This record gives sequence, C-alpha cells and structure tokens, in this order.
Amino acid sequence: MDKYKILFIDEERDSFDDFLDYVEKSPRAGEIEPLTQLPLEDLDSMIEKIIDISPDAIITDFNLNEKRVDIDYNVPYNGTELLETFLSIRDGFPFIVLTAFDDIAVNQADDVNKVYVKNILHKSNKEEMTKAKATFLDRVIASINHYQAKLKNAEEELVQLLEKKKAGKTNYDEEQRIIELDGFIEKSVDKGSSIPNEYKLSSNTDRLGELLSRVDNMINKLNKDGNDN
Repeated sequence: MDKYKILFIDEERDSFDDFLDYVEKSPRAGEIEPLTQLPLEDLDSMIEKIIDISPDAIITDFNLNEKRVDIDYNVPYNGTELLETFLSIRDGFPFIVLTAFDDIAVNQADDVNKVYVKNILHKSNKEEMTKAKATFLDRVIASINHYQAKLKNAEEELVQLLEKKKAGKTNYDEEQRIIELDGFIEKSVDKGSSIPNEYKLSSNTDRLGELLSRVDNMINKLNKDGNDN
C-alpha cells in the first residue's frame, strides 16, 4: 500500500523530532511517510520547494520566524500566508497550520478548520495523547482521500463530456459543466494547464482536438503524481 506523504514545516529541527515521534506513536504510523522541511528565505522559493517534494498533505507551524536556531535568515511569511498562497495555486489541497497563537492564526486564515493548536504534539496524558493523535491524523488522511477522489472523479467526468462534445452530442448544461470541471481541475492541479476560454465552447474540430490534448496532459500529470506517491 502506498503511504501518505505528509510534509511538516517548522523553523526548529527539534520540532521535527516532535512531529516524527508523534507520527511514530500514532495508530496510523504504518500508513504515513512523514517528511520535514525548514522554511526557505522567500515565499516563492518555498512554494516551489513544496511542489518539488510533492506531498499529499502539508502541516506547518504558524510562526516560522520565531526561533531561528537552525536558520540564519529572516523568514518574511508565516504559516497562514504560506497556506493561503499555496491554496491559491492548488485549491482545496490538504493544508493545516499548527500554532500556539491560535487567535492570530484563526483571524488570518480564510478557513478556521485548517488551524490547530500546536500542543496537540505534546499531550502528557497517554490516553489523551493516543486519542488526539488518532483524531488529528485521521482527519488529515480523510482530507487527502477526499481531495484525491474529487480530482479523479472530475477528470473522468471531463473526459467523458469532451468525447461527447467531440461527437456533437452535448447540450448547453453539459457544455457549462465542461467549463466548471476545467476550472476545478485548473485550480486544484496546475494553473499552467488551464484550458483557454475560447476553446471551451467551440465546436471547431481542430480546437476540440487541442482541448482533448490539454486534458490528456492534465490527467497524465495527475497519474504521474499518484505513481510518485
């Protein structure tokens, strides 16, 4: 069984140990491949690094510039800013912020359900710790499965509708659905793979061929990411 790749981002390597220990002692440890990463010096580089790592989910500390023991540069963004920037590229991606400053993080995040208090990694009571770990990691894994299922279902429906369109059998509602599905895949996978608007409702055969080619490229990218995992 392929493991879920969960990336943990923090400016302290000691926190990496806490996270790795947290996963190791959880009931779902065998299903997870934990990855760790220090925040990089600028936001764009950090986004590129995450895409290169290709995790299934991301967990980041909120204050990435608090204790710079393991980095010698200023980090000009926090975990919430990292989350919002990444989600502007890959809409709906499983991404969680851990923070000791929950009021600040909640106020900054568009989705308060993506913010958790960091002491979940440091529960002292063994029974509470096991329950908290199971609940939190269950939620992360459920988010991964939900995201990947939505993408798979969207790409399958889009291919079916485009084949139907190519045969000249789509109605108005189905052509609108093509646009909706394309927008969802574009926001969830890669904005660079988006289908230009002028192709979406065109009945021109050559343009439809290019449209199908672009969808094939998107699906190949999704399949490659899935195989890499």
